[in-house]
Amino acid sequence: MLTAFSAFAQSGLSERIYLTTDRSVYVAGDVLRLSAFCYDAATGGYSGFSSVAYLELHSASAMVATGKVALIGGRGGAELQIPSTVPTGNYVLVAYTAQNCNEDGMDFLAGARTVSIFNTLSTERVEGGVAVVSESEYKIPDAPANEGRLSVSVASGAKQGSIIPVTISNAGKDARFSVSVRHDDGISAPATASASAFRAGLKPGTSFTNRRIPEFEGEIIYGRIAGLNPAQADSLYGKSGFISAPGNKSDVYSAAIQKNAELTFFTNNIYGDKDLVCEIENIDASVPCHIELDSPFIGVPVSDVPQLQLCKSFRDALERRTASSRIEQSFAGELIPEYLPVRANALFGKECITYRLDDYTRFPTMEEVIVEFVTEMRLRRTSERKRDIQVRLTDVYQSSRFSNNAALMMVDGIPVFDYDRILSYDPLLVETINIYPYVYYVGTRSFDGIVNFETYRGNMPGVSFEPNVRIVDFHGCTYPTVYTGLKSVDDYPDYRQTAYWHPLVDLPAEGEFKFDVKLPEYPGNFVISVEGFDADGNPIVYQTSFEVK
Repeated sequence: MLTAFSAFAQSGLSERIYLTTDRSVYVAGDVLRLSAFCYDAATGGYSGFSSVAYLELHSASAMVATGKVALIGGRGGAELQIPSTVPTGNYVLVAYTAQNCNEDGMDFLAGARTVSIFNTLSTERVEGGVAVVSESEYKIPDAPANEGRLSVSVASGAKQGSIIPVTISNAGKDARFSVSVRHDDGISAPATASASAFRAGLKPGTSFTNRRIPEFEGEIIYGRIAGLNPAQADSLYGKSGFISAPGNKSDVYSAAIQKNAELTFFTNNIYGDKDLVCEIENIDASVPCHIELDSPFIGVPVSDVPQLQLCKSFRDALERRTASSRIEQSFAGELIPEYLPVRANALFGKECITYRLDDYTRFPTMEEVIVEFVTEMRLRRTSERKRDIQVRLTDVYQSSRFSNNAALMMVDGIPVFDYDRILSYDPLLVETINIYPYVYYVGTRSFDGIVNFETYRGNMPGVSFEPNVRIVDFHGCTYPTVYTGLKSVDDYPDYRQTAYWHPLVDLPAEGEFKFDVKLPEYPGNFVISVEGFDADGNPIVYQTSFEVK
């Protein structure tokens, strides 16, 4: 598989990513929502190769935020949290793939997006990046011209707090685009690369260097064993390192430790912010080492960022935006998003044997639970006078047998290699025991059966780890979501600036896309923005507005 990846890296596959956002003007602390269009520069069609893109938000002098967007068939949607401490100024949002990193002289900024961010709680500004101008000096960028054969109809007589229907009709070819409905408070968007300029500038790279493995099936996480001298590092060669996320029995991956003490974990994309458990299988606790994970972000050099024009007339609008942002952050948990499909991680499959412990007599130890009624598991003594747990396997002929090879024991999806810790675990914390009676391959390791002890809390309460285990904050791909505001608590104070956002709309020729918009509880002018490309790669840009009373 690595040979195939290397061939792709050397073959001249040039990916270019164009970004659209729900808005172009934010205040510090807002959530920036985006849609990604990943193209093959050679063919002009969508690239179905890379499965993840990396996001970096830059001022002219610093990288202030990072994120990841999962790609399926060249399309993806994500969210990026803007730090509340960033100074006022214009910023460039850039996206790239691992395959991009193999291209010499690649223009990472081909489809980058420029956004304005105002920090209303601080006087700090991007150095040299803000110009205070008078009303007469303020230059309003030209509004983008509508392109493509889309039309948008919206019901008349919109009132604050109401729900209005919107219909987008496609009289052209199949189209893929994002849709945003946002409040227009008069602060103009900064100049940014257009979809037309992006398409016109598509051209493949000329030289490639195999620096990074392209990510075809999911993010590849790199790490290393830290805290070892060379002799100790050599002694770990061939052992396996594991990373896993609590609560999700599919997010577990292994990697063989190389002679340079490095590890490479091939994942299927880990979604959301996780506490990632990093551990080394069957290592002496006296060896002072642990796994450290590398950052995948390269820090794209960004210098040509346009100045932000700051005008006194923005004051009232920014005060309203600040209040709206603070309310939205305070009630973020009250808005229920609509999740879009993601690439599934079918490690275990659907077939498993489940024991719900509340249906049985409660025993004081897990060892008694297994011995008394879990017939698919059995205990034995090893030559090292330690207890081992075996799983009764089912083969393709549906016959059963107990294997002599190792089974994988997990608590809430976290591998536990010391079986004594499992046998002494408090069964009152466990809700179900799920047994997978087949041979499974987890990265470089194979296991004769997997048993996952799922607790009521789902966060492995009471589990103790070896000293070399590290739990690290990991930021995976954000789940692509449709932001509507339709599902919320009744007394939610709705002052959202973005009323609707859909990052991944596919609309066939002569088709219609209908959706409802829950309007916030204030009047004003609202803009509907549609941006994307048709089946031939022609840009689609449509913008219209309506009044809310």
